[in-house]
Amino acid sequence: MAHVHAPGLVLRMDPDELIKQGATCSCAEHEAVHAQHYFVCIEASASDGLWVPLFNGPRMGTKELPNESRTGDPRWVGTSSHYSPEQIWRATHKAAQRAAAAAHDSSSGKLPNRIKTEFLPAATDFTPPPAAV
Repeated sequence: MAHVHAPGLVLRMDPDELIKQGATCSCAEHEAVHAQHYFVCIEASASDGLWVPLFNGPRMGTKELPNESRTGDPRWVGTSSHYSPEQIWRATHKAAQRAAAAAHDSSSGKLPNRIKTEFLPAATDFTPPPAAV
């Protein structure tokens, strides 16, 4: 599961593992996702990235990403994707890798799950989370 962590990459991750690995979230813990979710990277540096959890159906306040924006595993491409502007995570690349392994992410370097960058929300649309530990 070797991925280049760059904007548009989508990984199925375990939020509990993200927290265990020092990741931070912009919202209160009781409002953050807790079950395994797909997350999309919207910004990346040499050491960490900003990740947004994706929901497979609309919820109050969420925004939809168009179907044509997604590529990768057919199980992921064939579902609806929504995100909440109220929640963004900052995680080191190692934390993201471990959280993806814990969630048994099935994407690969040859067929990564991706969202085309022109469809990604801007990092400035979110309240930034604290720096990852």
